[in-house]
Amino acid sequence: MVDVQASVRLLAKDGPLPEQLKATASVRPWHKENREDGYWPAYILTPQTTLEFELAVEFEGDPALIDSLHAAVIYLDYTIYSRREKQQKREEIVLVPNQEVASQPDPVVEGDVTVQPIKTHILTDADNIADVIAKYVAPVAQPGDVVVIAESVVAITQRRYLVPDEHVKPGFWAKRLCFLVPNVGSLSSRYGLQAAIDEVGLPRMLAAVATGGVMKVLGKPGWLYRVAGMQSELVDDISGTMPPFDKYIVLGPAHAQSVVNEIKARTGLEAAIADVNNLRRAMILAATKGVDMKKLSQNLLSNPMGNANEQTPIVVVRETQAAKVEATV
Repeated sequence: MVDVQASVRLLAKDGPLPEQLKATASVRPWHKENREDGYWPAYILTPQTTLEFELAVEFEGDPALIDSLHAAVIYLDYTIYSRREKQQKREEIVLVPNQEVASQPDPVVEGDVTVQPIKTHILTDADNIADVIAKYVAPVAQPGDVVVIAESVVAITQRRYLVPDEHVKPGFWAKRLCFLVPNVGSLSSRYGLQAAIDEVGLPRMLAAVATGGVMKVLGKPGWLYRVAGMQSELVDDISGTMPPFDKYIVLGPAHAQSVVNEIKARTGLEAAIADVNNLRRAMILAATKGVDMKKLSQNLLSNPMGNANEQTPIVVVRETQAAKVEATV
């Protein structure tokens, strides 16, 4: 590794950032030969070794201006010198300021349940989703509640997101097959389709595209995703999530069942992970044993989490008193 340079981009909550608020980023390795002048010495790294480094972000301006900050994206640009041609690489780190959530949105009545959206800070890979539930949901939860988390947010906390140019290299098939997918889908770009191929494997994706094409001619759409599997359907291409993750390809969460089980063990609440959109479609990826998945899916059809900047990636589903009385009778 020849050189590493750090830079930072600030994102505002509403409107332009104050001109007085500025930020700089610096990086240096943790090494016995550290230099204090900002120079990055060249290092030899073998495939089995890692390089630990210190990243510092310094803000200039009135501390009160931090309240106007939505997030900071740190860019680490580095150079690799090896047997191959010298390569320029980039990694990105998303940081968010400490945020106080002042008030929660009003609950919504959906049939025989009340759905309470839960507003959180912007979640990143620095968060543990069980800790988030314990912080925001456990204090207001009641026995019998079901806590539902958006699948894309669970994936983000697991760092299951990709920078297209850096982490995804479209191959022969992705460059061609993407034209067969309607252009509103996440697999309609060569990058989104390649990410799905990397998740499920090329043979399965080829079979899925072939089957999907035949079944669509017969008037039965949706078979591409049925054959390719759930992980292909959970890929969110660029623009699929809220800033600053709208510039990434977000994959489906890993070990979804283990995640909901951890939440149940930590908080005692029944939990589920769901993929919900504005097209009145709700798919439950995983749920604890006490959850009626079919009924829960119906309760989420109005998409109470939202798909924009609501910052409500969690909802609490609670049966109304009338439903409880009817169930006991």
